[in-house]
Amino acid sequence: MAFAPSKGKKHMERGEAKLRITSLMDVMTIMLLFLLKTYSVSGALMKPAEGVDLPHSTVTLEPVKVLGLLVTTEGLFEDVPVESRRMIEGVLDLNDDAAVELDNLYAYLSQVQARNRELGREEKTVLTIQGDKTTPYRWILKIINTCSAAGFEKIDFVVYKESKYRG
Repeated sequence: MAFAPSKGKKHMERGEAKLRITSLMDVMTIMLLFLLKTYSVSGALMKPAEGVDLPHSTVTLEPVKVLGLLVTTEGLFEDVPVESRRMIEGVLDLNDDAAVELDNLYAYLSQVQARNRELGREEKTVLTIQGDKTTPYRWILKIINTCSAAGFEKIDFVVYKESKYRG
């Protein structure tokens, strides 16, 4: 027994088929958001500064970049792009064994904290240091001592992370 065709099918036009991409756009948007979320969760991506040969370490924690310092064989600098980088301490000040704290570094860190207070931001207590692996240990000690005197509670060092799978 055959059924009579519905009235909707009788009057349906046999025109050109059109592709509806609304649902495809929804899928693509969701995939894009997922990939962006996955990318941003992977930790702090820090590019080593030019001219700095970072040491290798087996550290598992990722550095948090809030305020950065750059220690090279020429001295101590702000960790900003090369064209706007300025020297904080020179080699002579860093080599001075009579000084326990670095005056210019203390003034720079105090200025950063004062600027944050003026702008209504919270004061920074985390500092990130990129240091060349040939940096003398006494320089690092002076920098750490000065930073802790200026109120920085946590100091992170940027290093190359060694793979747990060697070979």
